Amino acid sequence: MADSNGDFVEEIRSELIKEGYSGQELQKELKSRQAKVKPAVEKMLDDAHKMATGEAKSMSYDEVFGGE
Repeated sequence: MADSNGDFVEEIRSELIKEGYSGQELQKELKSRQAKVKPAVEKMLDDAHKMATGEAKSMSYDEVFGGE
C-alpha cells in the first residue's frame, strides 16, 4: 500500500489489529491515524529546528524520556 506516510502504514495497521479493529472500522481508523502522522512529524522537525537554532530551549534526555 503506497502512501505519503511511508512505512508507518504497516505499523499502524498492526497496532489497530492488536487493538481489535477489523473490516470497515479498521480501514476508517487506519485513515484517521495516518492523517495524524504527517502533522506530528512536521511539528517534531519544527521543534528540532527551533532548538538547533536557539529559538527554543533544548531538552535533556531525562526531559524527553523521563528519569529513572
